Amino acid sequence: MKQATRDKLLQLGARPLIAAMARRGLKNRVSRKLPVTDPFAGEACTTIEACREGSVLLLERPIARLPDRLRQRLAGVVTRRDLGGASLEAGDVILRDRDCLLTIPAALAEAVAEEAAEAIAFEDFTAEQVNQGGGVYGLHIPSGERARQAFAQWRKLKGR
Repeated sequence: MKQATRDKLLQLGARPLIAAMARRGLKNRVSRKLPVTDPFAGEACTTIEACREGSVLLLERPIARLPDRLRQRLAGVVTRRDLGGASLEAGDVILRDRDCLLTIPAALAEAVAEEAAEAIAFEDFTAEQVNQGGGVYGLHIPSGERARQAFAQWRKLKGR
């Protein structure tokens, strides 16, 4: 996974990514009610030997202590129990934010991140239109021509 994708995932958090995945028919990939931890994102590895810089190690059960050199190299550590039944294969992306843990198929990580970022940008655009007293007719459907044109102009203006 590219560093830019990892950064985007961490910036977005799980909620917009869950919505982007649901639009693709991907459900049941979220685990909630986990203890609070610092957010992390990385590719899942199922063995210590497979762990690269920025990976997330998937353990069958918690262990008392990981070697410091390994822990420094990892983005995070999760257990099968943390997944709560969410499907995961080695190489898939794991995002852990403060609310939940999300698994994203490796082949879709960049596309889902981009789609979620685009949705957030459009929400910001429509919120700004409303805050400025503008009408929202035609803006609530992002596929409408008027909305596309106005959104494109807004993006140029905002550099987004």
